[in-house]
Amino acid sequence: MSAVATLDITAIGGRGDGLARDGEARVAVPFTLPGERVRAAIADGRGALIEILAPSPERIAPECRHFGTCGGCALQHWAAPAVAEWKRARIVAALARAGLSPPVTPTIDAHGAGRRRVTLHIRRHTAGIAAGFMRQRSHDLVDLDHCPLLVPALAPAPDIARAIGHVLRGLAKPLDLLVTASDSGLDCDIRGAGALPEALRQKLVVLAARFDLARLTLHGERLIEARMPTIRFADAPELSATLPSGAFLQATAEAEARLAALASTALGEARHVADLFCGLGPFTLRLARRMKVAGYDSDSGAIAALARSIRANPGGKPARAEARDLFRRPLFAAELKPFDAVLLDPPRQGAEAQAREIAKSRLARLAYVSCDPESFARDAAILAAGGFRIETVTPVDQFRHSPHVELVAQLSR
Repeated sequence: MSAVATLDITAIGGRGDGLARDGEARVAVPFTLPGERVRAAIADGRGALIEILAPSPERIAPECRHFGTCGGCALQHWAAPAVAEWKRARIVAALARAGLSPPVTPTIDAHGAGRRRVTLHIRRHTAGIAAGFMRQRSHDLVDLDHCPLLVPALAPAPDIARAIGHVLRGLAKPLDLLVTASDSGLDCDIRGAGALPEALRQKLVVLAARFDLARLTLHGERLIEARMPTIRFADAPELSATLPSGAFLQATAEAEARLAALASTALGEARHVADLFCGLGPFTLRLARRMKVAGYDSDSGAIAALARSIRANPGGKPARAEARDLFRRPLFAAELKPFDAVLLDPPRQGAEAQAREIAKSRLARLAYVSCDPESFARDAAILAAGGFRIETVTPVDQFRHSPHVELVAQLSR
């Protein structure tokens, strides 16, 4: 049973909810802002907003009619400059908890033209097939017609997802569709369906042709490939990368270019660089125009794609790609001797084992790209204890209206 209370919002929590005190208890109230007084129904430490009694001057009108219902965004109601400063403050606070206080620059907005990849959930309801994102803290689906955060090329994605759901409606399974906007067209991967009979596979092939998809895969297995999906770099149009099915990409092309430029600056005049957690190699390929590069990643599909991209982009300095699980088998200090700098771009959990080996090495320079301030702060403390100085940290925001933030740190001995 919930109780109604008047609350003063004092801060924004890590998930983007407003935070307040109800007596001794802390309460999270979604869609509220610091400085606001609100009425909320409280249950189990969470408040459901009833009324805003005193709005913040930083409150703005959301750009999407689904905001407040769809679980995809948390902060459309907050002015962009305030969000940028809050994201910077999150990084500063994480570093402070690790005992570090390097200079942190203002946040760079890297939303650009929008997100170029999206995962849509597909569900069968009594009214038909729905496709979209889950509601806030719910397993119910918001049937999307449009998402303003996506690049225009992804506008057909909800209709494609519903069409696939219609073809596979007899499975009675929850499905997901990962859609990537490549330069060759839309690349779609169906997940959750399991093995399909040939008749359904052929229906999906016909559907792919109807929507002119570049490629349609099922759990990564190719059903049809009309054109190899590729990405050309806006900041380096002479370069391109091929995409394996379901491949990881930075959410926006603008962010990838910004992160690459910051990392390149951090590496200075290095001549031989190890690109660790390189993925498809968007940084490897750019860096190879001016320095020797070796890319490492545990994803063998991504490494194979990077090897193809290296062959397809001749010129520049020598580059190579190697599959290696850097969590279980990081590049050891002795193996780092041929390199004079490292670019580190791990997933959300960071790279603790690799950071320890870098700290033991004689490397002089390091560029660290991170998507999680907490894991970065932990690894940065390890590197600082090993003799590195964090020269600067730059926040990069490619996830507009969400709590997520990227960063690039420049470190040297």
